[in-house]
Amino acid sequence: MIFTYGFSAVGSSHLKNGTVCQDANKVLTLDNGVFVAAIADGVGSCQFSDIASSIAVDVSLRVCAEQIEADSNCNLLAVIEKAFERAEREIDEYSLSKNHLITDYDTTLSLAIYDGKNLAYGHCGDGGIIGLTNDGDYIKITSPQKTDGMFVVPLRAGKDSWVIESSQHKFASLLLATDGIYDIFFPYLLKGQPVEVYVPLIRYFMDNNVLKVSDETIDDIGKEREEYLKGDACASVTDDKTILVLINAEAPLTTKENSYYTEPDWDALQLEWNKKAYPHLYKDAEDSSTENKASSKSKESKK
Repeated sequence: MIFTYGFSAVGSSHLKNGTVCQDANKVLTLDNGVFVAAIADGVGSCQFSDIASSIAVDVSLRVCAEQIEADSNCNLLAVIEKAFERAEREIDEYSLSKNHLITDYDTTLSLAIYDGKNLAYGHCGDGGIIGLTNDGDYIKITSPQKTDGMFVVPLRAGKDSWVIESSQHKFASLLLATDGIYDIFFPYLLKGQPVEVYVPLIRYFMDNNVLKVSDETIDDIGKEREEYLKGDACASVTDDKTILVLINAEAPLTTKENSYYTEPDWDALQLEWNKKAYPHLYKDAEDSSTENKASSKSKESKK
């Protein structure tokens, strides 16, 4: 049985400026037991991006539901592409009907079609989708899309920018998140490490060996995670906060060795990062240390 929870919360910067939440999220359960989930993050600098994100989610889910329920054996990747195309077109048509610039309606879109094991997905923009495999591994399913590392790639960038694929992994749970939340699961200090995801944190949101989801607990689980993300622990995330989680309570899920779940040594990781980012600050100290060791060995050999 698949359980879901999710929410979109106004970011602190938007609260300060009186801006509405520009994120959207929604999940549909189809008659054949397939789940279709989508999140969208309206680009903050765009005046009507909250409308765009809502249209993107609603339209893409509607198209997927119509196509899958009409043909349970349909090509899911073709369905997702059609859903993205329709969402892009309806946003464009809406902006024209209001005599607004389409650039005022930029939004991201991430969508997942999940049956409890298998996954087909579409993605454009920052934020994205993370999976927990039956083997207990956290997988970065999508990667943030930003031009020059700064400017988000929106839905209207078109199909050449969209990532539409299926995964070969079997998943026990999925997590979709907009960029502010997605980024806390992949802190910069873990980039290049054997495990780049912040496992002790993300398992709190999607590991059913920890959560033990059921009809009786799922609402409280969602509320507790929402309060956590709204609280002091995530105060550095000033953007809107959206998360959408799907958990198959019946899926086999391996628990790995304790070391996999251990809190990283942040001080050591920070020092390693500093040495790479500012090598000139550490070169003299390392040279001096090397000279001192050589001198010490020389003195010992003379004794």
